[in-house]
Amino acid sequence: MSFNKIAILCLGGILLGTPALAGEKSGQTQIVSGEDEFLWNCAECHGFEGKGDGPLAKVLIKPPTDLTAIARNNLGVFPGEKVFRMIAQADEVTGHQSFQMPKFWERFQQSEGRRGYDTAEVRIQAIVDYLETIQAP
Repeated sequence: MSFNKIAILCLGGILLGTPALAGEKSGQTQIVSGEDEFLWNCAECHGFEGKGDGPLAKVLIKPPTDLTAIARNNLGVFPGEKVFRMIAQADEVTGHQSFQMPKFWERFQQSEGRRGYDTAEVRIQAIVDYLETIQAP
């Protein structure tokens, strides 16, 4: 077998094994962790630990929510679907107007299909999954 054929087979195997690079949209595994997405997109307002004390918190009209208290504020149950809809801005939430909180669904959709980026749905779900792990007792 020639070197070129081996190289093509190896590259094909790599691309098929990496959904984001292969352009797969459904059932995609996340490239970046939910914690990283949170730190890059949410921490400046909600704080690095999600307690609502980020560097920009003091300049906002409505103080950011303590995201570690979501479950506690919902009778001990983390409402994942509701949180997803809030981040995606599918539901209107006081304090989440576009000038206060970016439209993450639209922001993430702009990078969809670009090498190394997950879909908006995968990225928001990763943040939701991460938020569930930081809930205070």
